[in-house]
Amino acid sequence: MRESTVRIGLVLPDVMGTYGDGGNSVVLRQRLRLRGFDAEIVEITLADPVPAELDLYTLGGAEDYAQRLATKHLIRYPGLQQAAERGAPVLAICAAIQVLGHWYETSSGERVDGVGMLDVTTSPQDSRTIGEVVSQPLLPELTERLTGFENHRGGTVLGSAARPLARVVSGAGNRAGDGIDGAVQGSVVATYLHGPCLARNPQLADHLLSRVGGELPPLEIGEIAQLRKERLAAPRRV
Repeated sequence: MRESTVRIGLVLPDVMGTYGDGGNSVVLRQRLRLRGFDAEIVEITLADPVPAELDLYTLGGAEDYAQRLATKHLIRYPGLQQAAERGAPVLAICAAIQVLGHWYETSSGERVDGVGMLDVTTSPQDSRTIGEVVSQPLLPELTERLTGFENHRGGTVLGSAARPLARVVSGAGNRAGDGIDGAVQGSVVATYLHGPCLARNPQLADHLLSRVGGELPPLEIGEIAQLRKERLAAPRRV
């Protein structure tokens, strides 16, 4: 990884950047630079085809109309799908889970065909789930609890080809009552956690980065440890 610049694709921040999830790409870049690696963020907007040759990709949240624009663009320019097929890590947050699934229903009940990268479907829940989430990751590479903030009306159901990212300890996750959050399938890691997610969960950030360049040297940042302590305690205070 030292011999070349790691290119991080920030996918459609102009329509899928409602909740500040673009910060995930900044976290990835900074954690590489602090270790002495070269890294850059490549913004991919609705004016651009999606390149297939980047090293990893992040997608964020959006509202109904923006989701539809993003879905059409990703189907028209399948660079993200091609990158995932060769194993490039993809982080999908909130609405991006729905966009990458087989289909999702809007709040008005219209069903929209998704990109088909995840074996999931999404339908509106009776009420919106909002609040702090704490979950226990189910990936063997992750040992630290995940923390984030959820804000979504859609309820996502996993098919047999997808597995959950984490078991919910506090909060709702994919769908109220199911007790799980996110989806993992191939090189795609998806979650409903905002925050930005990777700022609050550095172990997950390094897990994605390790899939690009192998094992990384440890990186201790006191402010992040303090942030995690405070955020993990937030649901208990509520």
